[in-house]
Amino acid sequence: MEPTLATRRRNEILEAALKVFSERGYHAAKIEDIAAELEIGHGTFYRYFKNKLDIFNHVVDDIVRMITELVTDINPHEAETLDEYRQQLDMIGDRLFGLFDSNPSFSRIIFYEAFGIEDKDLRERIQGVFDLIGRYIELYLENGIAKGYMREDLHVKESALAIGGALFEACKRVVSSSDPERDLVVWKETIITLIIQGVSKR
Repeated sequence: MEPTLATRRRNEILEAALKVFSERGYHAAKIEDIAAELEIGHGTFYRYFKNKLDIFNHVVDDIVRMITELVTDINPHEAETLDEYRQQLDMIGDRLFGLFDSNPSFSRIIFYEAFGIEDKDLRERIQGVFDLIGRYIELYLENGIAKGYMREDLHVKESALAIGGALFEACKRVVSSSDPERDLVVWKETIITLIIQGVSKR
């Protein structure tokens, strides 16, 4: 179905806000900067969003949704062997790295700007996506334990959060690298090797 004019305008404002926030930073950015990016008046902006924090929250929500869809789209119960689990990790890494590589502004918003804002709800929302992905990674580990190719003594929750943290740290480093293609290969190889060695049944 064709989006309405209001929907298109709202999306245009969100895209302009993403650009302005990533280039100027949240605190330096102003509503007039976003309006000027689209050559619209302040009144048009306020028809769609209450204030600067409101539109920043919507920008974050869009990024969080994309990250969540990429990670949760893979069936965590599918892997029957450690090698198949390695392939799943490789796919997750490619998806996350691909998202941040094709949208460098996402990295600045999620990893830097969002944590510099004193807003409890925003911080909880960002933390929520890390926790959600951690819980999803738990399903991969529980599947591996149930099918006998992962250690039964794993601290599943803590291991899952550590894996998620490593993946996001790698994304942050690769996006800001002077040689992202090389570093992508190195980071993926490093993380996957460490994970496989740590979780595999001895």
